[in-house]
Amino acid sequence: MKNNQIYKESQSFITWWLCLLYLLVLGTGVYTAWSNSDQGKMGGFSVGALIGLAVFAVIFFMRLRSRIDEEGIHIRFFPFIWKEKTWRWDEIGDVYVKRYSPWEYGGWGYRFGRGGTAFTTKGSYGIHLVVQRNSAKMLIGTQKPEEVNEILKLYRQVNQG
Repeated sequence: MKNNQIYKESQSFITWWLCLLYLLVLGTGVYTAWSNSDQGKMGGFSVGALIGLAVFAVIFFMRLRSRIDEEGIHIRFFPFIWKEKTWRWDEIGDVYVKRYSPWEYGGWGYRFGRGGTAFTTKGSYGIHLVVQRNSAKMLIGTQKPEEVNEILKLYRQVNQG
């Protein structure tokens, strides 16, 4: 039975509170440099501002892209995983959506923890999968657990039957 349903999701680290925190830190830096400057010159601020801008740019451009289709589950996690990583359905032993705590893996991002390898950006839901050949456990974050659960059920039925 051929199934052509495809689920796609793209996530980033950018949240309103992260942008607010960045603006507060940047504003504090500008104020400190301005108040400590001689005759209104802010030479020392330029290096700090460039470093801050570079860090924000890296965080801004980080993306976790996941796709579920008839072949399997695919991810790219820029800048950590450039080439798409795929787990084919015949390689996956178990797969389900689970609620997790970021502390299980040491926070969000590309992490290794007692629960296996995690690819997350935010939130508390992920696709938990176990690779058959080596029992490796993976967690792929999702912001849409209900939708992912439905498509996983569909493809597990197709590939088991």
